[in-house]
Order: sequence, then structure tokens, then C-alpha cells
Amino acid sequence: MKEPLLILLAVLCNSGAQIALKTGAADEMSSWRSWLNPGILSGLALYGISFVLTVRVYAVNALSVISPLMAGAIFVLISAAARLLFGEPFTLVKTTGILLILAGIALLSRSA
Repeated sequence: MKEPLLILLAVLCNSGAQIALKTGAADEMSSWRSWLNPGILSGLALYGISFVLTVRVYAVNALSVISPLMAGAIFVLISAAARLLFGEPFTLVKTTGILLILAGIALLSRSA
């Protein structure tokens, strides 16, 4: 796996973007002003940074390894953040799924 710091930054930016969008999302997004709140704008900026970093990561890594690895890492981080920041439940099924994803990430990392 090449450029692990860029991979980590891309994953953190993508996860941060999703968290920012969740905090910025209002129940009613009908007004154009509701789209200009700090959560939405910072989410958009973080997605942009994540996009640029992900392009670089894809350029130097095998897509069949790095894409599932990054997606799994984002899923795990979002699940943990949703629990910590928004009080979303951690069910047995969700916990089992996260453990399976982590096992898959470990296997993919060894094949790189």
C-alpha cells in the first residue's frame, strides 16, 4: 500500500464531510439559505479535499484493494462517530458487521 498518510487523510476527510453534513442538515432544506450553513459548506469542502486525495490514492494503488479498504474504513469511522456524536445505537448486528468489515480490511491489507 503506497502513501498511507494520503489514504488516512482521504478517509478522514470523507468521514468528516459526512459528519459535517449530518450536523448541518436541517429537517427542512427548502430555503436556499439552509444550504449555506457552516455544516453543509464544511461538508462540501471536506468532500472536495477527499476527492482530490482519493484521485491521488487511486493513481498509486491497486483499485481492487484500496477502494474496498477505504470504503470499509469510512463505514467503521462513521458508525463510531454516529454512536458518539448522535447517540445512534450499536446493535449486535451492526457490531458483527463492523467486525466482519475490519476482518476484511485486515485481509485486503495483507494482499497489497
